[in-house]
Amino acid sequence: MSARRKAGFTLIELLTVVAIIAILAALVFTVGPGMIERAKTRRMEGALRQVSLSLTAYMTDSRLGGYPPAYGYVGPKQGPTPPAQPDQEEGYYHLRPYMSLIKSHGDVKLYDEFSTSYDSNRDGMLSLLEFGPVGHKTPQGPWVFDPGLPRYTGGADPAVEITRQMTEAKQRPFIYVPVNRAQAQRCAKYWIKTGDFLANTWDPTAAELQGMSFPPAKYDVFVLIGVGPGGSTFGLVDNPPFVSTIPSRDAYHIAALRTYFLATRDLNANSKLDFDFTARTREGEAKATYNVKTGGGDKPCDNNLPCDTPANTGPWIYVSQ
Repeated sequence: MSARRKAGFTLIELLTVVAIIAILAALVFTVGPGMIERAKTRRMEGALRQVSLSLTAYMTDSRLGGYPPAYGYVGPKQGPTPPAQPDQEEGYYHLRPYMSLIKSHGDVKLYDEFSTSYDSNRDGMLSLLEFGPVGHKTPQGPWVFDPGLPRYTGGADPAVEITRQMTEAKQRPFIYVPVNRAQAQRCAKYWIKTGDFLANTWDPTAAELQGMSFPPAKYDVFVLIGVGPGGSTFGLVDNPPFVSTIPSRDAYHIAALRTYFLATRDLNANSKLDFDFTARTREGEAKATYNVKTGGGDKPCDNNLPCDTPANTGPWIYVSQ
């Protein structure tokens, strides 16, 4: 009588299956995250292009011929004295976020997919340029701004909005920094001349800065900044160290000029942004060292970001044409 083989797997077959599963799992854990990051990066690049096109359309339609103002900027043709009462500020300052002006507020498809809150520097607070009113979502779906909120000045008010942006928002819009090109060039000349390559000082008596007033005639250039795969803007949108020494009325404008300088910085003149994620991770900008000509002669410089940052990361930067 012939022996019949019992149904089931042999030990060798089981070990083979286990080995195959282990190999597949290793591929998922090593290749998978990279594929996910690349997909998110492609979507982010598409969102940046679409936001940029909307900003350009706004500029084309604008009677002033410029890009929209950012939150906290002084309105056009306003005098030097701000209103004394917070409930009067909306007529003096721009208190709506730029995504509202281009009719995309709340459209998370155009937000920074790598962000996790409005705290882009991950320092536990909102800088002036990080703040942007979220409002509340109605049962019908649209987001509605809460009227009468005071202008954010870097403190604890408006508390409800700060809580929403720090703990409730899962993603944030790209940080929008519009400036006037001529003013930005004057500021860059001042910071390079003084050897202040991280733009930590502001001397209104300096020849380059004298007579600079806000708002400018128009905003004709801008940058969009995202945390990107690095998960942070690494100090590019921090409040300037000198913020307490300048009039609150002008703080947003001057903070924007500083951030624009840092975001567009190319001190070694190689057509690669010193702090951009792609340039730092793929083109060697993070480790670059060189000399820069200043008003006091050549001064050594490097591309270390304003806060302590690993060399293989950085913020994502999009510069208008």
